[in-house]
Amino acid sequence: MYPASAALKSAVITDHVVIAKAEVWNQDQKLTTLDIDKGNVKVDAKSAIRRTCSVHLVTDRSNTNLVPDSGFDTLTPFGNELRLYRGVQFADGTEEYVPLGVFIMTDIQISDSNEGVEINIEGEDRSLKVSRNKWLEPYHVTNGSLEDAIEDLLKDRYDDIQTNFPVTNVTINQVVLGAENENDPWKDAVELCELVGFDLFFDPNGIATMRQFPSLDGAVVVASYVEGSNNTITSINRNMSSKETYNGVIYTLEGSQVTTPVRVEAWDEDTTSPTYRFGVFGEAPTFVTSNLLATEAQALTAAYLLLNRYIGAQESIGWNGLVDPTLDANDVVYISNTGAKVDRVVIIDSLDIPLAPEDQLTADARVVRVVDANEIVQVGG
Repeated sequence: MYPASAALKSAVITDHVVIAKAEVWNQDQKLTTLDIDKGNVKVDAKSAIRRTCSVHLVTDRSNTNLVPDSGFDTLTPFGNELRLYRGVQFADGTEEYVPLGVFIMTDIQISDSNEGVEINIEGEDRSLKVSRNKWLEPYHVTNGSLEDAIEDLLKDRYDDIQTNFPVTNVTINQVVLGAENENDPWKDAVELCELVGFDLFFDPNGIATMRQFPSLDGAVVVASYVEGSNNTITSINRNMSSKETYNGVIYTLEGSQVTTPVRVEAWDEDTTSPTYRFGVFGEAPTFVTSNLLATEAQALTAAYLLLNRYIGAQESIGWNGLVDPTLDANDVVYISNTGAKVDRVVIIDSLDIPLAPEDQLTADARVVRVVDANEIVQVGG
């Protein structure tokens, strides 16, 4: 959740004046502010490129200065960035904006009609800059801390990137990337982090950020949606599926840096769980093989973090409602609804945040049961 004032948090759950802003930037220089009439930002924790956007504006046919003449003009998809915001105008006329992302413009669509010249802009967050700057020769990720290795990797592809990485206490082994022509440096970086239990993404301010995958164990609930007064949810849906349900993670370490192969297992050992390992559901593990880590303890920690993503009944909760622009993917929220029999804490997987005042927020979340330390079983090593 993006930090905002108490006044904004209070305003978004009642009637308020919605404001939105779109700015075009070239590096550190703001080129113009666009007068947009609609658009949206999509945030998806399951996608390597976390944030995408689409905005729309109409300009008078006699004043088409925004329509590009060449690839070097303001609205062209060759390097300029779009910064989007949504916020509140308070009764005293003051304003507060929440950033929704920094986007590299990828597509500019222009159409001329009797209503005017319409311009539609689509964009993807700064991970695109890393992704398309492919390695021309193999890249060696050297031994060291996860945070240092990922920072070096990203700066090799995007030299002025800003990062916000924690001290992970994870040491990874040497690995070679970019050996194939169709390589994707950003996807490689994301997968390296995922294999050891960390999430890598660009935040709403365009900063590359690394965090441990969330679990409900000790997580902070950032918002509550309870049926009744001040409830901002207008509709809710619930889905239970076993198609992608795993109740175990079998993690194997192999490679030149590992003298003896290591294998650990993390399982759902809760007898009250619908996906209990020895229950009716049975054993349904997912397998991970990695050469990044070197010790059994590190593999066990990674398996534990990955199991937190998979375990449970794979129940999803979706809803529409009033827009809170401070919400983000992987936020933990509490939802209570009588009709759908929902009374639980969930982790947000995706958001669709509109820019038009009349449109509603769409969110999807997953229900994740806490995995306690005593639910992990070590095998081998």
